[in-house]
Amino acid sequence: MAENNKAKTPLWTCFIPVRGDRAFTIVRKILFPIIILWLAVVLYMIKGEYEKPKPDPVLIKNVSLLDDFSVEEASVIPVTGKKPATILPEYKELYEQNNDMIGWIKIDGTAIDYPVMQVKGFDGTINYKHIYNQNMVYLEHDFYGNYSFAGCVTADYRAVFDKNKRPANALIYGHNLLNGTYFHNLRYYDIPVYGREFYDEHPTIQLDTIYEKGTYKIFAVMEQNTLASEGEVFYYDIVYKFDNQKQFNSYYAKVLDRSFIYNPEVDLVYGDEVIALSTCTFPYGKSINLRLVIYARRVREGEDPTVDVSKTIINEDPLMYDYYYRVHGGEWGGRKWDPALLRGFKPEKT
Repeated sequence: MAENNKAKTPLWTCFIPVRGDRAFTIVRKILFPIIILWLAVVLYMIKGEYEKPKPDPVLIKNVSLLDDFSVEEASVIPVTGKKPATILPEYKELYEQNNDMIGWIKIDGTAIDYPVMQVKGFDGTINYKHIYNQNMVYLEHDFYGNYSFAGCVTADYRAVFDKNKRPANALIYGHNLLNGTYFHNLRYYDIPVYGREFYDEHPTIQLDTIYEKGTYKIFAVMEQNTLASEGEVFYYDIVYKFDNQKQFNSYYAKVLDRSFIYNPEVDLVYGDEVIALSTCTFPYGKSINLRLVIYARRVREGEDPTVDVSKTIINEDPLMYDYYYRVHGGEWGGRKWDPALLRGFKPEKT
């Protein structure tokens, strides 16, 4: 039997044009790697160049929000006291470029150093679909109004900031981007995952309005599920205004139940102004839809703006969600924080 001396065709010739190829084959070989590259880019974008959080409006009826609240009570509380009437010099040029800029947020030593945007016009009317759409505007557009995956840091539509008002309880949203920008650094406040070092180094947040400076002390950090299918949901993003001390204490008692930290130097009293920074978090990958929320209260007049982090207490048993207990076992052991953290708070008798 004659020996077959025919040389094998190299594999690379299947993808690179060679002499003798037909025109159709040449075109196919040229287009093939371009298509593969395009698909790779698309898949990369889908998989997550960034983790994209969204505000979590409740679009269902008959939600039992919190024991002492009704959605109809929502409105904006004006801040007492005289406010500056002029825009701060460092923000004037940016504000003139886009009047939707309401301030600037910064956490020293981190990448968080951005203008805060907001669609304006909230009139106290609660329509969650409308609120959701307004909040999404700057989560999907850049400072100049161009569509952007990264979006901007944005204050909730209901949180009115102007020269006469600051909101009592303002939610601020930002994307958790894998490239480290926007609210990605907030993930390091997740003390059960990363420990307390990041909090110890960054216990305050700078939030300026365009009219005045502001420093806020972090008093709580919580991780919260957003879907009822994952267990009971704490709708932290609905309540942002309090008609009385009972409502204020009821809400923040529930926040402290879930907080990873307490600090007796950063207590709360009815009338304090609070901001809550909200972003996606993925300690279990993308298997469930979670938010990490950082609460901080505005430094009171005459108060030392620094925080003695040596007094911070780590909560070893925060109230978590059902999925957490299914993974880790156990159950919540009940409220353990000092009632003095909420001035005027009266624990229910058992």
